[in-house]
Amino acid sequence: MNLERPQGQRISVAIVDDEHSVRVSLRRLCEALGLDATVYASGRDFLNALQNGATRADCLLLDAHMPHMTGLELQNSLVESGSRLPTVVYTADDAPEAQARYVAAGVREYLRKPIGGEELLAAIERAIAPRGD
Repeated sequence: MNLERPQGQRISVAIVDDEHSVRVSLRRLCEALGLDATVYASGRDFLNALQNGATRADCLLLDAHMPHMTGLELQNSLVESGSRLPTVVYTADDAPEAQARYVAAGVREYLRKPIGGEELLAAIERAIAPRGD
């Protein structure tokens, strides 16, 4: 899988998760996979960085279950603002109705924990692939 941009720059992912250990683990995994990764402790932190131009991301890795702003609320906020940032949601929830809500909100990939490196890389590749929509 080739996840580099044409100019040789690495693909950049933003990771939004309220759990410090998960943020660190996912950042390390992404970097080991050859991706640039920036972490955010909340949806609000990510939205602030995005609105201030302080972040550049090709893909968003988003925890579904967070306090104050859930992954679905963050996704809906992105859509309302006109963002077309490809999003991969991850969760321990395997309820089909949860996945359906995220897909309806424009999430490109929905992963269930635990997530392996190959699975994550494939999901990111599918999420950032050009679409006809």
